[in-house]
Amino acid sequence: MEPFWNKTLTRDALLTVFTSAILALSCFYGPTIHLPFLVGVLSGISLGVLQPRKGWILAVEQVMLVIGFYFLINNLRLLPPFDADATQFTAFLQFLPVFAGSYLGGFLKRAF
Repeated sequence: MEPFWNKTLTRDALLTVFTSAILALSCFYGPTIHLPFLVGVLSGISLGVLQPRKGWILAVEQVMLVIGFYFLINNLRLLPPFDADATQFTAFLQFLPVFAGSYLGGFLKRAF
C-alpha cells in the first residue's frame, strides 16, 4: 500500500505555494472580482488534475496560503490594492472557486 504523503504530493504542495502567491497577487491587481475568481478556478482545476484523490488537501493549503499572502501583502503595504473592498472580498472567498475547481479537475482526471 502506498503511503498517504509521498514525493508527488510534496512536489504538488510546493507548487501550490507558487500558485497561491499568483492568486493572491491577482486579488490585488484585479479591478473586479472576475479575474481573481477565474485564476482561482483554473488553479483549483490544476490541483485536481495533479492529485485527483488528494486534491482537497492542496485546495485547503491554497486557501490558507492565499489568505496568509493577502494579510502579508496588505499589512506590509507591498502593493496598493486596486479596490480595497474587492481585494478583501475576493481573497476571503477564494475557497469557493478553488474547491469547486479542485473537485472538477479531480473528476475530469478520473473520468478520462
